[in-house]
Amino acid sequence: MRATSVRAPRREQGLSLVEILVGVLIAMIGIVVIFSVLAVAEARKRTTTAGSDAQTAGAIALFSLERDLKQAGYGFGRFGVSNPMNCVVDAYDAQRPVPDFDFNLAPIMINQGAGGAPDTVISFYGNSNLVVAGKAFVGSSASTKQTSSSLGGRIGLLRGDILLIAGQVGGALACQLIEVTGNTNADAVTIDHATGGYTLEDGATAAVARYNKAAAPAFLNGFIYNLGNAPVRNVWSIQTVNGLQRLVVQNDMRWTDADGDGTNDFVAVYDDIINLQAEYGVAVDSNGDGQLDRIGAWQTAVPADTSSIYAVRFAILARSKQAEKEKVTNAAPTWAGGAFVMNNVDGSADTNPGDATKGDPNNWRNYRYRVYETLVPIRNMVWGNIP
Repeated sequence: MRATSVRAPRREQGLSLVEILVGVLIAMIGIVVIFSVLAVAEARKRTTTAGSDAQTAGAIALFSLERDLKQAGYGFGRFGVSNPMNCVVDAYDAQRPVPDFDFNLAPIMINQGAGGAPDTVISFYGNSNLVVAGKAFVGSSASTKQTSSSLGGRIGLLRGDILLIAGQVGGALACQLIEVTGNTNADAVTIDHATGGYTLEDGATAAVARYNKAAAPAFLNGFIYNLGNAPVRNVWSIQTVNGLQRLVVQNDMRWTDADGDGTNDFVAVYDDIINLQAEYGVAVDSNGDGQLDRIGAWQTAVPADTSSIYAVRFAILARSKQAEKEKVTNAAPTWAGGAFVMNNVDGSADTNPGDATKGDPNNWRNYRYRVYETLVPIRNMVWGNIP
């Protein structure tokens, strides 16, 4: 009988410890690479998004300010034979904390910021849908003006309209703002600007005079410029609100204080606008014919004759929200008027930190910037000087 051989069972074989460790190492290397790629992608995404935000902020701010400045001078820029520019306007607003106030008559005023700080740009214009050329008046009292019948009388001067009065008082040019409260006198030339209540042009809506005061300059005669029922004196500035710098605008002709802080409320245009710089474009008579005909100089000082302001150029500086690890802006951004004065992000003076402070979120060099600038012709002044 033959013996049957029994084959020994084969041992089960698997991964050795060395193989497992190699696999773990490869997996860890892969994870490190993946997270590194994700980190780089996320950083680039944040940089791109921050740059896009700065681009949007600058574009909206530029458009808003440019559109406003194009209207400057409407209602009084076409002054013809009478030139009310340069006078100090005696104004009154019953809703201001101090009702009496005044301002220099000009289509544009630029208050220069000290030491490169943001400028404040002020535009002034009316909104009348009717005649905006000067109308002569030949008689005046504390609450009435008598227009010249030979020049259309009081046509186009409606109840509720705000008028700029310009004339001689004591041998000097004087200006005043008044609110029309009556235009139904039988003589067809007299308008009233009394205090108290009156009825608007529709004959039904009750109103209370806001811009009239009892005392008035002793005008003998002069010119009337209709600014419509809602003239605008917009004050554009950079303000820091809740730690964010933003471009804001306040209408100085329509004082409101809804929050009760004692200041005129503002409308925020956009965040991350950190600087605003502007200059006047002053016209000159290049051919000696007595007419201003071209821009002769750009200047920061207020022109002696504000009727020579034919243009304004301005630049807006927008900053990204993202603080980069490296210094991505090594030189101060520039515009046509020169370089911007840069400060630390907290507003303190630039300490010019060295390489040891890379990634410092207070260092302006760790942010990206965009400059938006344009030139705006003051068209109502250009047209107003055409004979």
